[in-house]
Amino acid sequence: MSLMQMEWQSRKGNARLHNSDAVALCAWDNKAVIALVDAAESNTSVELASRWARACVWAAVRAHDRLSTSDSIIYALKHAHTKLRSRHLHERASYLIASLDLDRHEGTLIFAGDCLLGISGAGTPVWLNTPHTVEAHYHHSSTECPTEIQGAEHILTRAFKGRRFTTPVRRSFVWSKGVSLLFSTDGHWREHLRDGVSLTDLQDDASVLCLAAGTTPLNVFQHTDASNLIIVDRDDLPDIDQEAL
Repeated sequence: MSLMQMEWQSRKGNARLHNSDAVALCAWDNKAVIALVDAAESNTSVELASRWARACVWAAVRAHDRLSTSDSIIYALKHAHTKLRSRHLHERASYLIASLDLDRHEGTLIFAGDCLLGISGAGTPVWLNTPHTVEAHYHHSSTECPTEIQGAEHILTRAFKGRRFTTPVRRSFVWSKGVSLLFSTDGHWREHLRDGVSLTDLQDDASVLCLAAGTTPLNVFQHTDASNLIIVDRDDLPDIDQEAL
């Protein structure tokens, strides 16, 4: 059984009424599934973040147990979306899901929006995915973003959308021994790490889950101002047609 330690840090932004970030995780043997969600603030964004994070973990664990491909995760996410859309029809959220083999140091990443997964050693994190934003789109196309587009770094080109299901991006990755994995919302990676804003002055919600080698099979520490860390028991996984999201 792999030894690991997780640390969850999450705080409400000064310009926000609620902390609408959430993380859900399930760990067993040498495997782990982690889902990070950053919902756009609304009256029900806190609920959406926790429900979608849990649904993402269920989808990934179910696919693993059935020895299925990532296509089955997408199918399960579509099913979960149909159960959530009526309650969250006008809402959006960024999210990422990582299915990890902790012995082999191999993983599968599924994401939509501007949550990032990074590898952190002694220096600046190396991000394994790029945000689905208008700003990033123009940057990678080597085209200057039109000046009339205001707030391009915050306009999502792909995300959870209540009105319709948007297919996320999938990719595989590996990491080396002795490094940490960082699951980061944009308030943490963009406003805090990139722009250098202190934690006490952040305007956006900022959350990060750090996964590193530990001394126990699973040890989770948390420093959060909300009940937004969800630990999922694999033995309690519901049937896909009986899920109570």
